[in-house]
Amino acid sequence: MDAAELVRELGSLPALRVRTSGAQVHVAVPAIDDGLRLHPDAVLRAHRIFSPRGEPALELVVRHDDGPRPLIVLDDDVVWAPVDTDSQLDGRIPVRIADMPALVAYTEMERGGVAAARAMDRPMVDVGAASAALLLHRCFIAGAMRFGMRPVRAAAWWQHLSSRLGDDFHLGRFRPDREWDDLLAEARRVRLLRPVEPAPQDVGAGLAALTTAELRAMEPVMTVARADEEFLASWRRWVPVPPRRFRELISAGLPEATFEVSLYPDGGCGVDLRIAPNGRLHALLELRFSFPERRAWLDEIRLTDEVAGTGLFQRLMFNAEELSRELGMESISLLATGVGSYAFPRQGTYPTDPELHRSGRDQRR
Repeated sequence: MDAAELVRELGSLPALRVRTSGAQVHVAVPAIDDGLRLHPDAVLRAHRIFSPRGEPALELVVRHDDGPRPLIVLDDDVVWAPVDTDSQLDGRIPVRIADMPALVAYTEMERGGVAAARAMDRPMVDVGAASAALLLHRCFIAGAMRFGMRPVRAAAWWQHLSSRLGDDFHLGRFRPDREWDDLLAEARRVRLLRPVEPAPQDVGAGLAALTTAELRAMEPVMTVARADEEFLASWRRWVPVPPRRFRELISAGLPEATFEVSLYPDGGCGVDLRIAPNGRLHALLELRFSFPERRAWLDEIRLTDEVAGTGLFQRLMFNAEELSRELGMESISLLATGVGSYAFPRQGTYPTDPELHRSGRDQRR
């Protein structure tokens, strides 16, 4: 791509600050306090897509020595592929991390660094897991550096974990890397402040005190088929979250959504969600849950042509998955026919570029 074309595509995300500097395009992402440095001639293609939450995103296919690599840019985050463990370890025996993700987001990388450091504060430490976490997060950070990012906070947490682990790291030696050493030198100036863990909430006590008045107070966004004592008894028995949290999960990012919940004494539950601003139907979603079986079914999801291609489909699917996960469901079943057969497996997934799919499969072999 030429620089002007790349700048134009990046301009579709209004929160970014994009400028050219010589042969590079610099992209500041204020939400993460970091940025990208891209060579336009290495960017093969750009696709405007939607994130799993339905937010606008730009997927770039970037050429590297080891093949094309995905780079997904959002208004408030960046997503990329971690580098291979072999590129970081200086040893003859290959080391593989079984749960290495194909992609990682900047925000996930930082949260993961804090979590790994917290794990070292426990009375009993799994040295094998801590060693794998150290290697995994180095692969994350090195992957970010490929695109000109300087994740100094993540590097500071990595350094903290490395110093705590010390000689107990048993996966080999890391390769000498001057750029890595320079990043760690910057990271030493970062003051690490661990986020305050939220105080534990007694969900059981809140559910025990649940009243029909609280249910009616959430109308018209959330209504229940029968707000009576039988419904309350069923909720306390089966649903592990308060109604307010239930509403937050299913309607997140959907300010015009309304939904009805049916709940039965045997643990069956149904959710009918509609988005119909000014009485004009835009979308509907029908979910069923079986709490005894810990299964969910997505019976129907429908969008009108008016909202097709806006990211609403991805947001609905994301909310359905998040709600199912927090309710303790172990699976979601769906019936996809016709156009849906194509739409469902492709919803909200990275990457979308066919060449990146092939490259990803080759790397996993």
